[in-house]
Amino acid sequence: MKQWSYLYENKEGFEAFATRYRLDLYENLLIQVNCGIADVEKIDALRKELVDTLPNALIAGSTSAKQLHDMRFADNKVVLAITAFEKSRLDMYEYRCPRNERYDYREILDRLGAGIGADTKGILLFANTVHFNMEGFVKEFNKDFSHIPLFGGIASSPEALESYIVFSKNEVYVEEGIVAIVMHGENLQISCNYFFNWEPIGREFTVTKANGRYLYALDGKLIIDVYENYFGKLSREKLMELALAHPLIRKSKEFGTVARALLEPASDGGFYSGEFVEGEKVQIGFGHYKKMLAQHDTIPEVYQELPVESLWFYICISYQYGYLDILEASAGFFEEKDKLFAMMTFGEFCHHDGKNKFLNYALTRVALSETPDARIRIKPIRFQCGQKDELLATLSTLVSSSSREIMDLNRYLEKEVAKRTRELAELNEQLEMRIAQEVRKNREKDKMLYHQSKLAAMGEMINNIAHQWRQPLNIIALVMQDLSLKAQMGTLSIKEIREAEQKINETLKYLSDTIDDFRSFASQGLDYSHPGALDVCKTVSDTVRLVSVVLEDEKIGIKMSLPSDPIWVAGSPNDLKQVLLNLIYNAIDIFKERRIKEPLIKIEVKENGRRAIVTVRDNGGGISEKIIDKIFEPYFTTKYQARGTGLGLYMSKLIVEKRLHGEIHARNTRSGAAFWIDLPVTA
Repeated sequence: MKQWSYLYENKEGFEAFATRYRLDLYENLLIQVNCGIADVEKIDALRKELVDTLPNALIAGSTSAKQLHDMRFADNKVVLAITAFEKSRLDMYEYRCPRNERYDYREILDRLGAGIGADTKGILLFANTVHFNMEGFVKEFNKDFSHIPLFGGIASSPEALESYIVFSKNEVYVEEGIVAIVMHGENLQISCNYFFNWEPIGREFTVTKANGRYLYALDGKLIIDVYENYFGKLSREKLMELALAHPLIRKSKEFGTVARALLEPASDGGFYSGEFVEGEKVQIGFGHYKKMLAQHDTIPEVYQELPVESLWFYICISYQYGYLDILEASAGFFEEKDKLFAMMTFGEFCHHDGKNKFLNYALTRVALSETPDARIRIKPIRFQCGQKDELLATLSTLVSSSSREIMDLNRYLEKEVAKRTRELAELNEQLEMRIAQEVRKNREKDKMLYHQSKLAAMGEMINNIAHQWRQPLNIIALVMQDLSLKAQMGTLSIKEIREAEQKINETLKYLSDTIDDFRSFASQGLDYSHPGALDVCKTVSDTVRLVSVVLEDEKIGIKMSLPSDPIWVAGSPNDLKQVLLNLIYNAIDIFKERRIKEPLIKIEVKENGRRAIVTVRDNGGGISEKIIDKIFEPYFTTKYQARGTGLGLYMSKLIVEKRLHGEIHARNTRSGAAFWIDLPVTA
């Protein structure tokens, strides 16, 4: 087996190259075309020139976002990998996909399978399919031919999400099509592997609406609303580009942990994507930089024992968003440039653990050889990590580990809240029969309810913290990308490095401060300068800061009127925080339910004699006079069952009366509801 890498510029140059290496003498010649030009007429002209020069060669071509040439990724080039199989035989199979979504996989497999024999060792597959379900096709292929490796990918494009084209020696497929090269030979050895370097981050979402390959809602929210919660206002087109760098990660029974991109918007708010099932869990993902660096270092060891005469890589297009330097550094290990071919795809095929997989966001490798002891020569080099690489590796590890810790805690809290809620519901059903004996247990029950309410509030805080981290992490990534770009262009100055360092340090301090806020809420929150007492004004300010991101996202105004001097009352600040959080979240729910145009919350603190008065007002329309006398009763709620347990105001009343030794009341104003908390001031 021999392979040549060629940068195609014109027919005359290629004819001279073919003559020089006597390519016309090889009976089984494959030309893979990595095409950075998405123009149909130019591609068809290229196809004809290749056929005129080498009429006996088989051609499998695809548009691609980047082209690897001379161990560097370039744009808008045409790179050929010309592979001569000296002890093997090649067949070509083509299929034009139907325009509707009803496919007869059996017809395709019967036609393709007719050419598969005992000596078939692998199939190179190029496709430009979006609507044709390649995920379903690979599942069907595995039922009969899981032992035959599939490898290759779905065409990408120099312009993201546009103009996917594949072609053969016979035809250019502008509409969706498949080009397959079937490889036979007793001496042919094919080894496949893949690397998945995207990590889930943040909370788990439940798929609440999906239909085939259309994904509509996570946790009852539209997909665009879920992403806007973390990345700010997005158009649908911008969302699809963003999702290339931050896909949805799920666990597939057939393919394991995979990521799926958003392929095409639907008119009813959904997106055309991979196969999702209602009820399954998904998370937003990010590229784990440290994992990529670790794989780079294993290259010399891997290729010591692997037979290689040709080495092909099919790499997800997502790697072009900040990770090309690692790929180029990895390519630098290989001394024999002609043996290396790489293409960026919008979906990858790979054979692993005895069956074929359809992947996204993966780096797949195919090693081919007709000689068992053939090895590719590796240079003894080491990737030099710069400040950017070290910082991104550290941040990726920090984000990954922090996300896992938050998820573990969140799962525990969800289980605890669900468990306690079930117990309380059962208790309520039996309350009339057991009321006499339960009277003496009220104190213990109140303690349990307080603990449950605190857990629920902590769950809200965890989501707030995760939300508050998104933008700072994005800022750090943008700063590092800017440094990298300027470094590559040779325009990076010491001043810019110092400014970037200052901005990153400021952003990291903000991340640290948000964790301190959460730690304070989760702990006893004691003030050791005034043991057993709290400063009402400071506690109000701290509470508002905890929910500031939620208020900003929902465009809810907040006005505070606080005296300049502290007002001390007996109790723990976390008790008052919990009461205030209940009142604020109730107001937020009312604003959403009634679609208030200019929602506003006012919080005022006054000292009246020896009493501290905290007033929380909103402009949400007020409380119905029919129920205003019942709102502090346990299990009384006007919210949907999934959103309310009826314990918030009941627990607030218990906390104010029994733990803070004060009173809480509610009334209606002209524009909304007002709650006031009356607390005794300490001496």
